[in-house]
Amino acid sequence: MRRVAAIVAGVALVWAAQVAAADRESEFRGRRLAEANCYDCHALALYDESLDPRAPPFRELALRGDVEALRADMAGDLFARHPKMPDFEPTPDQIDDLVDFIESLAP
Repeated sequence: MRRVAAIVAGVALVWAAQVAAADRESEFRGRRLAEANCYDCHALALYDESLDPRAPPFRELALRGDVEALRADMAGDLFARHPKMPDFEPTPDQIDDLVDFIESLAP
């Protein structure tokens, strides 16, 4: 029984490490997307200020905690309804990356 428990624990650790690495890669891709498409208005770091005072810093988006609403907003008309938004229609994978990056800014 101990041997089975040890094997299960080992598999769980390997799986958790793979998930964590995938999350970091997604956050990295999300940061790069944000730098290319969002930096002109939004603050992207923990302590900077947005260049456009009407654009919330990404760290504030992280504090709102409603990730699914943010994900749905990005998949919807968010980029079309704000005239200053870039001509950028993210794919579902890019939305996941952006949301992962935004979530990484939460304390």
